[in-house]
Amino acid sequence: MTKNKDSIKKSYAQTLKNAQTETSKESCCSEQKTPKLSLKPVQSIPSFGCIIDLPEKAGLKEGDIVVDFGSGPGHDLIRAAEIIGSQGKAIGIDMTTEMIQNATDEIEFKGLKNAEVRLGEIENVPVEDNFADVVISNCVINLTANKSVVFKEAFRILKPGGRLVDADVIAEQDLPQSLQDDNKSWCSCIGGALTKKGYTEALKAAGFIDIKINVDHSRHTEWQGEKIKMYSGIISAVKPL
Repeated sequence: MTKNKDSIKKSYAQTLKNAQTETSKESCCSEQKTPKLSLKPVQSIPSFGCIIDLPEKAGLKEGDIVVDFGSGPGHDLIRAAEIIGSQGKAIGIDMTTEMIQNATDEIEFKGLKNAEVRLGEIENVPVEDNFADVVISNCVINLTANKSVVFKEAFRILKPGGRLVDADVIAEQDLPQSLQDDNKSWCSCIGGALTKKGYTEALKAAGFIDIKINVDHSRHTEWQGEKIKMYSGIISAVKPL
């Protein structure tokens, strides 16, 4: 997985660099256009997510403490900070220094005092135990081969009764091993996708309850002459009280 992780870092850093010199860009994980961010009017930085308006769909409320796994250029993190207000706190976690810098610049431009970004990996989150009310993630958890570890980290940092809300790509059936082994497919949020059953089992093993998987839209991926059906959806789960 180290090779995949290095490839992901390089891919996302390059995509961000490209977007900073273009007038528009599509999200890497969906076919939808990403709304322009107001930080730099001449730029349109992709969110890299598979769901638009995740903070709204996650049901964030004023005063919440939110941690964004794989916060990227900061779209969801900034929106979360706006929703939760001055009494809340929004922390983004990302392993790519270029993303950290972009998100930090945008937070400063917006004048947000309740948001910050930390360099780190979602398998080893630099956040203390029982800290967050909500963990959000937008098309990032499927980029790691260690999903069970990531879910355990989310469970660890959540307060009792806290929620995980993960927008991700979901496979209709187990993916061919050759697709899972393909670095390009991993970087495009496909090769690491689990089925509904796979996500449910991994979340249960981490200790979560009230697991729900709601699919949004579907698409087909062509792989070695085979059409593989994939979904974008929201996976939610609760840490018991």
